[in-house]
Amino acid sequence: MLIGQTGVYVYYPPPTGDVCSNCVVIGGREKIIIDPGLWHLWPFLEKNIQKELPFETRDFAYVVHTHCHPDHMDAGAYLEERYGLVQAMSREEKEFLDNGGEAIFRWMGLDPPTGTVGKYLEEGSWELADKVLNVYLTPGHSPGGVCIHYPEKKTLIVGDLIFARGFGRVDLAGGDPSELVRSVRRMAALPDVDTIIPGHGPSIVGRERVEKNYEIVFKLLEENGFA
Repeated sequence: MLIGQTGVYVYYPPPTGDVCSNCVVIGGREKIIIDPGLWHLWPFLEKNIQKELPFETRDFAYVVHTHCHPDHMDAGAYLEERYGLVQAMSREEKEFLDNGGEAIFRWMGLDPPTGTVGKYLEEGSWELADKVLNVYLTPGHSPGGVCIHYPEKKTLIVGDLIFARGFGRVDLAGGDPSELVRSVRRMAALPDVDTIIPGHGPSIVGRERVEKNYEIVFKLLEENGFA
């Protein structure tokens, strides 16, 4: 579904009881999928995407992982192997994945991920054929998590850093509450963000709602002794 008037689309997982991320699609000449979710739920998401948008999965250039938790990236290897999409994540997150992070897959009853990271996301501007995205390293929920800012559309894709009226858990391997607070403060300071798309739950649309949500998040962080 189209979020606001941003030209960015979010597809929610089916109500099966599986813990699975929201899947974000950005079109254009170089199309990207952000957080494709669990492999066995991808056919559901793909069907919904193709109902709404006039292109096929093979038309995408990149599959971006905000972080390496399986509910966000499990389908990445399939999209690489089946359609040739390039998997992208931060170098810091790949190092974490290769050095203990894969245990989260086993904890969820899944095999560790396969495939190749063909694009390392670095802090700064990422120039695509017809758009510029800003990548921010935002550790806290996971050591190398990233947020993707689409300034032209005033949209921020935050993975599991924050949610509508909440913030990402820090009790899994690699979680760090101090880092999470610093990352939230960085994102809250970004100008002209009218839409926040989190990894789970509803998006936050409208500048006033965005500002109010940050107020709620900071209050919750303080109540939990993190800020």
